[in-house]
Amino acid sequence: MGFFIREDPLTGDRRIIASVRSRRPHLIRDLVREEPLQCPFCPGNETLTPRELIAVEGKSGWLVRVIPNKFPAIPHMHDVIVDSPLHEDDIDTISHLEDLLKVYQQRMVYYYNKRVKYVAVFRNRGREAGASIPHPHSQVLALPFHPNRFLKEKERYKVQRKDILGEFLEKELQLQERVFTASTNFVVLMAYAPVVPYELWIVPKVKVNSFVSETRLDELADLLRNSVSTLKEFFGKGLSYNITFQSAPPWDRDYRYYIRILPRVSTFGGFELETENIIVSVAPEEAIMELRTLKYSRRTDIK
Repeated sequence: MGFFIREDPLTGDRRIIASVRSRRPHLIRDLVREEPLQCPFCPGNETLTPRELIAVEGKSGWLVRVIPNKFPAIPHMHDVIVDSPLHEDDIDTISHLEDLLKVYQQRMVYYYNKRVKYVAVFRNRGREAGASIPHPHSQVLALPFHPNRFLKEKERYKVQRKDILGEFLEKELQLQERVFTASTNFVVLMAYAPVVPYELWIVPKVKVNSFVSETRLDELADLLRNSVSTLKEFFGKGLSYNITFQSAPPWDRDYRYYIRILPRVSTFGGFELETENIIVSVAPEEAIMELRTLKYSRRTDIK
């Protein structure tokens, strides 16, 4: 599709789309991991971590553990959530994913009750995504300030005086150019002006300001599983990625939360670091066609 510039509809940040097929990222299909001698997150090694704050129990032991981060960005405000007792589990294989999402909400509520400005919930998978331990885990970080992306989005909501993401979603549903899949209450989109190639957004169809208020966790869990599974089928099981929950505090009604899935299949260079402008090497329209083809071929195989 060549070269063009796009503006993120929520922040106004500009992205340079330089879609040249020879520059497309291809992930090595087998990720080589440096395993610790003894994984601190595996069952039986609980003494290697700080004392747990919360545990979700299953029939034969814990399913999810929340512990203080040993190396917190902000002391007493930074949790590690051990997503599963299974060392090789991931979002697409965790059977208790709905319970994990509930734990995210519980920790957000806990910190928002302390009247912090913002609670960040994120998940890093793989070295390229910043994960230092391969065992599946997430993090919750409470901030005494609002992050820049949220401030930019809020400024646009204030200036335009409308539900920006809701209006954008309506246009995307009409065009169907970047829609990957849709369920009863959610839509999975290829980001219009992505930060990384193949960036997916999960957006609620009806405005919900904060993830804290989300009640349709079973449906959301299915979409998360399907989206991550498709990306891993396309790039390989060793795919590194980040998941972020872009969510307002519960008392801020002028917002619509959404979830971002960011495959780490490209790296930033000097241009990005100097100018804070990002060059994306695969156009979203090309990326969505590739994932759709994979999805439809999967259905054909089932038949």
